[in-house]
Amino acid sequence: MLKALVVDDEYLVRMGITQTIDWAEHGVEIIGEASNGKEGLELALQHRPDVIITDIRMPFMNGLELIEKIREQDILVGIVVLSGYDEFQYAQAALRYGASTYLLKPIHTEELADTVRSVGKEILEKKLHSKRYTQLSGEIASISKQFWQDLLHGQLLDAEFVAGKLKLLNLQLESGEAIMPLSLAFPSDNDTERTAQGTRALEDAAADLMQASSLEQLCLFRDSHLEWVMVLRSRELVHAVDNARSLGKQLSEWSRQHFGQPLSIGIGKPAKDWHRIAASYRQAVVAAQRALTSVEHVLYAEEEAGARCRREIREALAYIREHYAANITVERVASAVFVSPTHLMHLFRKDLNKTFYECLTEYRIEEAKRMLRNPMYRVYEVGNQVGFTDSKYFSQIFKKMTGMPPSEYAKNYG
Repeated sequence: MLKALVVDDEYLVRMGITQTIDWAEHGVEIIGEASNGKEGLELALQHRPDVIITDIRMPFMNGLELIEKIREQDILVGIVVLSGYDEFQYAQAALRYGASTYLLKPIHTEELADTVRSVGKEILEKKLHSKRYTQLSGEIASISKQFWQDLLHGQLLDAEFVAGKLKLLNLQLESGEAIMPLSLAFPSDNDTERTAQGTRALEDAAADLMQASSLEQLCLFRDSHLEWVMVLRSRELVHAVDNARSLGKQLSEWSRQHFGQPLSIGIGKPAKDWHRIAASYRQAVVAAQRALTSVEHVLYAEEEAGARCRREIREALAYIREHYAANITVERVASAVFVSPTHLMHLFRKDLNKTFYECLTEYRIEEAKRMLRNPMYRVYEVGNQVGFTDSKYFSQIFKKMTGMPPSEYAKNYG
């Protein structure tokens, strides 16, 4: 049933409106009466009617002021203005202020009832559309995140389906534009409270930095316990990588100041069409993993980790990436890069500010997290496949560095 509010300073007029019409028969409930605009506004804010029937000339607050205040409060309500012939200019002004329609006095009861019912029906439809739009807006964020996750992980192979989603999300790629996925990884950490709050803080920081960038952020979401994904659109293909690298360095430095540790960021190659994005994202993930064991915290796809480090460190990191699943020792790696174990450990501490075994363990855990996110791997198999011969020790180290045991990580992010 429609809810209506009557606002008029003349008692007899209010009584005539409320008592001479069988409002229930018309599907209308009169929820209140007011003798001036001020009282009318208070009742409107309290009861949220669907329709307000109001006079123009009233004390304290006239009809035009009432309409203006109602619109300022962003209340979705239809307003029927009652006016005399000598107030016609006010009625026209009321329409400009946002009234739905006006009726000239003397009022015909059937005409008023029909008008209230018609205006109310239109308002109810608007409220329904508004509710649906609000619900859809809330769902769009989830739809967008799921779309990007599926697209980046190579799970969307139907070109027609992808095209439909791109249209729904208004993500059409224009000629001369490119898309770049970024993988943002934290060094392993057991501060789960910080990582749970990290997404919102990272979103705010990225939004601030993006204002001064020529890049457009299409999405940003947490893909795993310590990994975020950002997708950028660049309209300057020539400078796309340099702009992304500059943004990445700013985000990494922000992380250092905000969380006490920098983000390690990998940048995928610019993709000029949508079916290349999954490959670009894989490149970004690999680059971010390399950055985790590099003195440089932002690496472009296929860029060598530790490129600015000395030869021994670059070769040692490459050895770790290739042989991490084996029984690696500092002696074996030192022999492979032709230095003494003591000197190699010194170089790691000097160039990377980490020990050799910290770098090795971090890389193994990053690989373990990648495998645990894939349901094809059994939890009990992962530790052995990344170089931990003792499953109990693997679980202890994994929990220490991520804040949860491997089984829980697989359940939450697999």
